[in-house]
Amino acid sequence: MSVQILNLNPCYDHWVIISNVPKTPNVLRGDYVVKLVDGKGLNIARVFNLLGFHDYLCINVLGGDVGKIISSKCREENIKTVEFWINDENRINTAIVYEYEKRMLMVNEPGPVMTPDEIERFIRYLDSVIEEKSTLVISGSAPRGFTANNMSRIAQMAKERGCRLMIDISGEWLRKLVKFEPEMVKVNADEFKMAFELSNLSVEKLYEVKKRYKINVLCVTLGKDGSITLTEDRVFHAKPKLVHCDFSVGSGDSFFAGYLYKEAMGKSMEERLIFATACGMANTLKYGAAIFDLKDLNEQLPLVEIAEERL
Repeated sequence: MSVQILNLNPCYDHWVIISNVPKTPNVLRGDYVVKLVDGKGLNIARVFNLLGFHDYLCINVLGGDVGKIISSKCREENIKTVEFWINDENRINTAIVYEYEKRMLMVNEPGPVMTPDEIERFIRYLDSVIEEKSTLVISGSAPRGFTANNMSRIAQMAKERGCRLMIDISGEWLRKLVKFEPEMVKVNADEFKMAFELSNLSVEKLYEVKKRYKINVLCVTLGKDGSITLTEDRVFHAKPKLVHCDFSVGSGDSFFAGYLYKEAMGKSMEERLIFATACGMANTLKYGAAIFDLKDLNEQLPLVEIAEERL
C-alpha cells in the first residue's frame, strides 16, 4: 500500500554551528553551516529514502525563489515529490547552535499565505493525486490562510476513497481531523494536552480520547522519556536507555517515519515502536532534521526499552 505525505508548509533550513565562544560581543560567526529542505513531510520522506523505502509520494506546496530551492534540493536528494505552486514565498528557518554550550535557538519564519483561490485549486489538485485505498499522512502545519475546515475537506476526500489517515498535527487542525476516525494519531505530549485541554496524560485520559474519536492507534511522544502508545487492548511504553543530546529537531518526524516503515513491512507493534524510537534517537546524533545513517540507527536499536500491559 503506497504512502502519500501531505507537506503543506515546507521550508529551507540553515543550521549555523558556532563551536567556540564568540570573540566579539553581539556578533556571531558560524564555524560551518548545514543546509537542508525541511517540513515534517519532507523529513519523513528523507528517512524513507535512507531506509530504502520508495513506495511514497510527498505532496509539496511551493512558492517563490525559496520554493525553487526546495524543489531543486528535493531532486538532488531523490525525494519523490509532486508540487503545487502558489504566489507567496516559502519559509527559510535558521537554527543557531551554540555547540560550546550544548544549546540551540530555532528561528522560524511565518511562512507563506495561501489565497482562497489557491486553496480551492489545491484541493481540486489533490482530487487528482490522492490514490484509492492509500495511506495518507497529514503531518505538520499549513500556510497562513489554510483553515481547519479546509483540512477537514481533505480528510473527507481521503476517507471517501478508502484511505487510512495517519496524523501528526496540532491545535484546531488536530481537533478537526480526529473526527474522521484516523488509523493513527502521533503527536507530542504538549500539543496533545493543549489540543484536548488535558492537565495530565494518564493512560485513562488517553484511552478516553482514543475511544471517543475511534482512533485505532494513539501514540504520544514524550521527548527524552520516549512514548506511550495505545492500541485496541494494549499500552506500550517505549523509552531510550541513553539520551545523547538535546538537538532533537526532527526526532518526532524520524520516529513517525520509522513507525510507518515497519508498519508497511507488516511488523508487530513492538517492533514498530522499537525501530521508531531508535530512529528518533539516531536523529539527535547529527545536526539537521531527519539526518542520520544506518550505522547510527543500528547502534540505537539495542538501547530501546519497551514495556507492554493490557488496557
